[in-house]
Amino acid sequence: MADMSLSKQVVPVITTVSTTKAEGSSRSNLAYAAFILFCFWVGTQILSLMVHAPGVLEHLAQGNDASRPRIEMGFAVSTVFGVVPFLAGCALLGVVCLIIKFQHRYHF
Repeated sequence: MADMSLSKQVVPVITTVSTTKAEGSSRSNLAYAAFILFCFWVGTQILSLMVHAPGVLEHLAQGNDASRPRIEMGFAVSTVFGVVPFLAGCALLGVVCLIIKFQHRYHF
């Protein structure tokens, strides 16, 4: 006998909607929070290493090619050309997100 499978069910299944909160969500939220805190901790350790170790940032910036001129970059220069554009980009992204949020809130 041939096996027939239908894409939709012939008899609809009645599903109940639960209004109570699931028990497992708090555990997953705690695991996610711990993961995020771990990522922030690792990031701060890497930034601290790069700031306090002499010559690490310059070495990473110029690579291992001997034909290139050696770059001596001060802390103020790396701050202006590194952190300031990053913070400006984050602020711009935040403003765009706020504009989108307010447009969705007041448009029905």
